[in-house]
Amino acid sequence: MAHTTQLDPDEIRKQADNHDTTREDIVAQLEQLKTAVDDVLGRSTSAATRALSTSTDTWVENVKKSVIEHMKAMADNIRRESNNQEGTDEDFNQQIMNIPLETGTFLGVK
Repeated sequence: MAHTTQLDPDEIRKQADNHDTTREDIVAQLEQLKTAVDDVLGRSTSAATRALSTSTDTWVENVKKSVIEHMKAMADNIRRESNNQEGTDEDFNQQIMNIPLETGTFLGVK
């Protein structure tokens, strides 16, 4: 019986897709926020409203640069490591096979 440390590739893809979906949802909500603030700015000429608009724009861009980019990187990393898991599994299996016989037998290697 072959031993493996691999996870189900379909489950891994689902997890990466969940990161993508969540990221897209956050971007959509940020855009809705900017639209709502711009609507208020269009109806008001007060300095406070302009300051709110500027602060919102800055905050939204910072969230996109930080949170959104990290979520994209995480999804990319999940996919990349999923593709690498077969080689990693083979490497670790070979390391186990190279353990001295007495220890290997204890670990279930025949």
